[in-house]
Amino acid sequence: MSESNKDVIRRYQDAYNRNDLDVLDEVLDPNWTSNAWPDLMPQTIEAAKELYQILLATWPDAHYETLDLIAEDDKVVQRWKMRGTFKGEIFGLPPTGEVIEADGISIFRIADGKIVEHWAFADDLGFWGQLGIELPEFMAAVSHRSS
Repeated sequence: MSESNKDVIRRYQDAYNRNDLDVLDEVLDPNWTSNAWPDLMPQTIEAAKELYQILLATWPDAHYETLDLIAEDDKVVQRWKMRGTFKGEIFGLPPTGEVIEADGISIFRIADGKIVEHWAFADDLGFWGQLGIELPEFMAAVSHRSS
């Protein structure tokens, strides 16, 4: 079961990398939940597709790389890196044309071959610092960039 659950996450990640978001209908449970979801957006498969298009407007060449994929029982842990060129405005910040990297860890729970739960934890401090937000020195020191 662990290997087939890892395959679900591989398909999920590949769907984003290829912008083939119809695959989300196959890998996300209609009632999936995530801790990393915008408060004012409904948590639906269609909204997940829409949210990714918003991300692509800011980072049109966004690409996710899986650095580690570990599975046990119904859980899959993915350590990932996103890389993309900052070409669109976000939260009033003008694009810089710089390549931005974001690192994080996601934990997925799989049931009946679909993602039913997702927990994501990312290096938000490092990410915002790359966007040009001035961070206090003590905060910048705790950024967790992968190598």
